[in-house]
Amino acid sequence: MSKTGVNNKLLKQKNRGLLLKLIATGECSSRIELAQKTGLAKMTVSNIVNEFLENDMLEEREKVQTEGKGRNPIQLSISPRAPKLIGVHLYREGCNVILCDLQLNILRKFSFPVTSANAENLMEQILDAIDRMFVEAKGERIWGISISALGPSDILRGKILKPTNFCGIQDLELKREIELRYQMPVYFDSESNGAAIVEKYYGNGSDCEDFIYVVLANGVGSGLVVGGKLYTSISGMTCEFGHVSINWKGRPCNCGSRGCLETYISSKVLEEKMQRVTGEIKSFREFCQEIDLALKREQNRETEFNGKEKQIDLILREMAEYLSCGITNFSNGLNPQKIIIGHDGYWVPDQYLRLAEEQANERLLTRRYRKIKVMKSHFQAEGTVFGCAGALLTAIFEGKLFE
Repeated sequence: MSKTGVNNKLLKQKNRGLLLKLIATGECSSRIELAQKTGLAKMTVSNIVNEFLENDMLEEREKVQTEGKGRNPIQLSISPRAPKLIGVHLYREGCNVILCDLQLNILRKFSFPVTSANAENLMEQILDAIDRMFVEAKGERIWGISISALGPSDILRGKILKPTNFCGIQDLELKREIELRYQMPVYFDSESNGAAIVEKYYGNGSDCEDFIYVVLANGVGSGLVVGGKLYTSISGMTCEFGHVSINWKGRPCNCGSRGCLETYISSKVLEEKMQRVTGEIKSFREFCQEIDLALKREQNRETEFNGKEKQIDLILREMAEYLSCGITNFSNGLNPQKIIIGHDGYWVPDQYLRLAEEQANERLLTRRYRKIKVMKSHFQAEGTVFGCAGALLTAIFEGKLFE
């Protein structure tokens, strides 16, 4: 039988994590707001806040009032001397290592590419980059190390399994190797989950409890937030939005299946298609920016699309339709409030995301009763970079790192 009781120590840890989260994410900035938001006694809130002030986790400032009389209220904020986080983001094309604070301000960042030439020494390079970050962060207290990585991955074991198009790298024991080296708290999650949870804490998911975060990149990943928390299965396997089949007799996918969504809408697939029809070697971002300008000119009745722009427009309209199919498949089962599009999806002009939203809502089983919103990430194209701190932030905000 599973144990469901909560002992006093665990409750104290959770309360500390909760109050720190409310201040770090900007939901609350005073003792009164914290007590009202959490339902905790004012004395309990005051005791925890005083403890954080003594430990240089928080600092107090007077809020300057522009109107009225009386004493200026005291605001609480994260202290610049509070412990920092180290994040490791491993994706298909490269690796980022960051140092950030509890408000997700990136203070330092190192990056290097992942290619077939350095694939065999990848783990060594990651450890060297973390070593360098510790040197740069000299004098700072560090909560721990947070990892986010491409899928498929085993979240429970902190292990990358066998991603497609990843230089043959597989079965990489990221969490174990980093724990052995640094002997400090290390947390692991998928890059899509990381991006999703920081969107919940700090971004466009903060006002809802259920949403799907879609990473549109070389592949197509997803993170699910259900009931305000990341969805994780007992198996530890990640959710793969990009491998939902929209045509079981469709295009072959590197995963071994057919008709997977990412074979139709990944930014790499779309980029190659645009290059073929235009004869130009440009990035997905550049094509999207070009058509965005053309759309604005057309809306202002300055000029109509030329032949090349019509081709790009058709490709993005088709992408919107495929995306709407994937959204409909997931939404009929999960019933989210929002779909948030990040990474390369940030560059897609709004018109095409609105088209995907309209088409998905037309096909939704519950279309008579509700609408799903499709929008871009608060973090623009950098959601997965910020998201590499997500697993450790969650551990802190849940009180797991308080004694």
